[in-house]
Parts: sequence; C-alpha cells; structure tokens
Amino acid sequence: MSHQVFRVMKKKFKYCLFACILLAFHSCDVIDGNYMNSGVTNPVDTSNVVKKLLIEDFTGHTCPNCPAAATELEAIHNLYGEQIIGMAIHVSNTFARPYPESQAPKFQYDFRTEWGDNWDASNLFDISNSGLPKGMVNRIGYPNEHKLGVSEWLSAVDLELSKNVDLGIKIESNSTKITISTRILSNISGNYNLVVCLTENEIINWQKDGSDNIEDYEHNHVLRTVLYDGEFSSSNSFSIGNKYEKTIDYNLADLEQYNVDYSTNDAFMGNGIAGGWNYNNLQIIAYIYDANTKEILQVEEKHLNH
Repeated sequence: MSHQVFRVMKKKFKYCLFACILLAFHSCDVIDGNYMNSGVTNPVDTSNVVKKLLIEDFTGHTCPNCPAAATELEAIHNLYGEQIIGMAIHVSNTFARPYPESQAPKFQYDFRTEWGDNWDASNLFDISNSGLPKGMVNRIGYPNEHKLGVSEWLSAVDLELSKNVDLGIKIESNSTKITISTRILSNISGNYNLVVCLTENEIINWQKDGSDNIEDYEHNHVLRTVLYDGEFSSSNSFSIGNKYEKTIDYNLADLEQYNVDYSTNDAFMGNGIAGGWNYNNLQIIAYIYDANTKEILQVEEKHLNH
C-alpha cells in the first residue's frame, strides 16, 4: 500500500460505515428502449445510497510503470470498499499496440477499444500524450486539471467522497438485456449523459513491469465495450424522487467481434487478436456525467448475469 493510503487510514472508519451499505431501490417496471419518468415519491430515503467513484486508469501492456498504478487502484479499493469502481483503459500507440508477429508470443494481444481510443483523443481527455500511467477520478478538473498522476488519485478520491449524493443507480441484467434504473435524490439541473460499459476481470496475459516481461500477469477492470453513451433525459431539470429507466439489448458475440474488427481494420498496428472474452468475468459499469463539465455524478457496478 502506498504512503498516500497510509495518510488517510485515520479516515477509514468514517467511510467504511457507508461502504458497507448496499444500494437498493423499490422494484419497477422495465421500459424498453427509452427513459420514462415513472412518478415522484416524496420524501426519498437516501440513507441506503452511498457516493461511488470511478477511477479510470489509462494504461498499456508495454508500459513498465503501469502495474504500480493498478496496485494503487487496488489499495484505494481496499480502503474504501465498494465506493471505488475501477476501469483500466489501454491506450496509446506506444504502450498499448501489439508487438509485431515476429516477436510472438510476447505482447500479441490487443486490449484497445474504439471507445478508449476516442476518450484518449487530443480533442477530449488527451491522457496518453502526457505519459502513462495517468488517470481520472470522476473526471473532475476537466478540461485542464483532470489528468492525475498515480500519487494524486487518493486525495482526489477523498475530495469526491465528501460531496453530496445526487443520484442512485441500480443495474439489472439477463442474457440479452441490461436495465439501468436511476433515482433522483436531490433537486438538480443540467445536461446529463448515461454511459453503460462492460469490463472484464482476470485476463491472464503479458505485461511489462519495470524491466520484467510478465507472461501471466492478471489484468483486471479492462474496458471491453461501451453499450450506450448518450442522453440521460430530454429534460434538464430533475426533482427529488423522479425515477428513470433504460433497457439496452446486447449480444456478447457481436460485441466481441466488433473489437476484433476494430483491431484488424482501424487500430494502429492492430492484429485482430482482441477476442477470447470470458463471459463469466464480465462486469457492467453504469455512470451518469455532466455533459458540460464531464464530471461523473454517480457510478454503479454489477456482475453481468449471462
């Protein structure tokens, strides 16, 4: 555990109490395809909803310093529990591209995705151009102060955990559909977007770690696909108790093939070795962010039932 983590151990009790509380909602009807306001219930009990944060770890399998970032993310998660949700996004033409076939079997897998590359583009978050590893905590500080070094993650987490909880998110899924239910917990206004992603844990593959090439490194929280990134609601004013739902159809084989095709046809020096997903290790991550400031208001994670 880093020195940063030890500095805030004295705050652990404060947040541990909240981290043990699970996010819960009353059951509701599934509304396919679009959001619908299904009524207002006042007052709303917020005692069972906790603030959760997304740490986006921009990384690469040939980045020798990146395993230290993964270790720090795990340490922060161990400190604050379920309030911390991680996502590893493999980016950059230097650290994330596969090695040429002549160097097989080392570093042949292509972890990159179209969405990760788009987020890393110079006209959006522009992370890798400042060197890896870097990350964002709830995307705070955009557009000038969002690129955080590993040693800065913990203080940003501490700041974010002190903020109010404006939303509660619940995720339900089966083998073909994912339903995101959102409850408004504060009177808020603004333009908000919803993102629904899939990540995968326990991927065993190559990783540089300092001067070592690790053949059986365990990659976790790896971004695999984005199922939805769009408008949360046509309204820009939300009242306590409002509830919204969105149901998304999905096909894992098609999503996996999309990544293979992206690697083959579009990614820099891609080789098409981007499949082999373990469906049992997939997680759903859903978050809502301010479309203007990019700051994430709330995030939730759940294992994909397949």
